[in-house]
Amino acid sequence: MLPRDEIRRRQKRIHAEVLQLSRSMDTPNFTRLDSDDLRRLAMLYDREFFGSALLDAIGRDRLRFELSSRMTRVAGKLVTHHPPPAKGSRTTGFTRADARSDDARRFELVLSSTLLFQAFSDVDRPITVTGLECRDRLEAMQRVCEHELVHLLEMFLWKDSSCAGERFQSIAGRFFGHTDYRHDLITQSERAARKFDLRVGSLVRFRHDGQDWVGRVNRITRRATVLVEDARGEPFGDGRRYLRFYVPLENLRREGPSGC
Repeated sequence: MLPRDEIRRRQKRIHAEVLQLSRSMDTPNFTRLDSDDLRRLAMLYDREFFGSALLDAIGRDRLRFELSSRMTRVAGKLVTHHPPPAKGSRTTGFTRADARSDDARRFELVLSSTLLFQAFSDVDRPITVTGLECRDRLEAMQRVCEHELVHLLEMFLWKDSSCAGERFQSIAGRFFGHTDYRHDLITQSERAARKFDLRVGSLVRFRHDGQDWVGRVNRITRRATVLVEDARGEPFGDGRRYLRFYVPLENLRREGPSGC
């Protein structure tokens, strides 16, 4: 187990180096980001904490790094891709997973660009990831990347991973000083409530194709899904018909008290 001060020194070294090498990130609260930045960040962590052994053992061609703007609640995920069973292999009596060759597994490490960009932006509050308070957007990205690297390590060595498990939390604590496995990055729902006073159920007005519409917020992701009661709409379980609109939060205006 590394001393806490040494963990922090290595994390700071990575923080400085990734900014120096990036073609996209110009400040710790960067406004641009691409998958090469995530790949470089993972490689620096591999060098600083795993002696460059983890990614080499997995194989660079078996590991992809991606950013997702569609992930609006989950900060990161580690996806394992299994090859299909070999032709002619029998699956009767056992699961498909038993017929797979683990040597051909591929991994995809994905971070949510949406949640990262919403941190240290237009909602001002402390940001904590993995139990550690972050001072800027890059530190939040580091904590999420560290978390997903533990998933990668577990999946590669033990073929399963659970961040709520004792093994995961022990590895995350010993290597990176994590004290929790959750994040409190600012979700779009929180941003909607704090900045625009909008929640699921809120009655809102918006303009679309030159016409004013009034409806209720049904869902909040990157945009708000607003349902407007209309005979031309699709039927819903309440026996009414609604038109469905996808509206940026900043284009909505509250018309009345929020629903539950």
